[in-house]
Amino acid sequence: MRRLLLVVCAFGAMLLAPTSGTAQQPSAPTTRPAPTDTIYEIILKDGSTLFGRVVEQDAERLVVVTASGTRVEVKRTQVERMRMTAGRMEGEAYWSSDPNLTRLLFTSTARPLPKGEGYFSSFMLFFPFAAYGVTDKFTIAGGTPIIPEAIGRVLYFAPKYTVLQRPKADYAIGMLGFVVPESIEGGSAGIVYGVGTWGTPDRAITAGAGWGYFTDWSDADLSSNPVIVLGGEQRISRRVKLVTENWLPVTASSVFATAGVRFIGERITADLGIGGFGEAGCCLPLVNFVYNFGGKAK
Repeated sequence: MRRLLLVVCAFGAMLLAPTSGTAQQPSAPTTRPAPTDTIYEIILKDGSTLFGRVVEQDAERLVVVTASGTRVEVKRTQVERMRMTAGRMEGEAYWSSDPNLTRLLFTSTARPLPKGEGYFSSFMLFFPFAAYGVTDKFTIAGGTPIIPEAIGRVLYFAPKYTVLQRPKADYAIGMLGFVVPESIEGGSAGIVYGVGTWGTPDRAITAGAGWGYFTDWSDADLSSNPVIVLGGEQRISRRVKLVTENWLPVTASSVFATAGVRFIGERITADLGIGGFGEAGCCLPLVNFVYNFGGKAK
């Protein structure tokens, strides 16, 4: 297998720290929220925002311990809205959770979408994708090209079932299938796979294998030669994660390798990366945008 140079592009991101505002003077610092504490986002009517742990509340007021450990009392009449988040505190900064944990740059991780949660994505701008967590283990997804006249009329679908979940390990099976609407009776082609993801939401590796298939609905043909997928994630700051995804056919010398950067928002992520083949070389630009809906704030 020929050696392939992975090209990693570094993209700068300016991180905006959350602002905070209150009606009353904050008191002296107290115990800061721990990474395991439930963090609330409290948006005030003056436009300012607090992130912190709610330690006291009644019908007239809230008492919040902010990221700096400052105890702040807020009147209920000043609160525009508040919501529990899935993020955590890192020092004095609030880190939102990655809303796109179920995918690398293209392929799937073994993590499921929680029940009632979903996302809309746009891979390479012209390939929209929608996914929904039917249960806490079963995810259904699919889409069709945005310009079928230029790209082709095809429907793609991608169910996934997470067989086993552990605190730092997930194992799943799934498929990515393609059907041409005009000749749907002709069958479907695609790939069936098994995948595992080990680690945390901020730092993990993913490995799996997929087998090509074709079915005419009465019979099915499955390839005996799998494609191995190896990937990884490493969060390096509040808003940035490095992602890599690599495809290794067991019967060919060519490898498709990718590396990219994910920019993380509350419910939106943007992936910018580069891919290359072992024989053809670099470079294929990769772009993906994902909007997560449902569930609690990230």
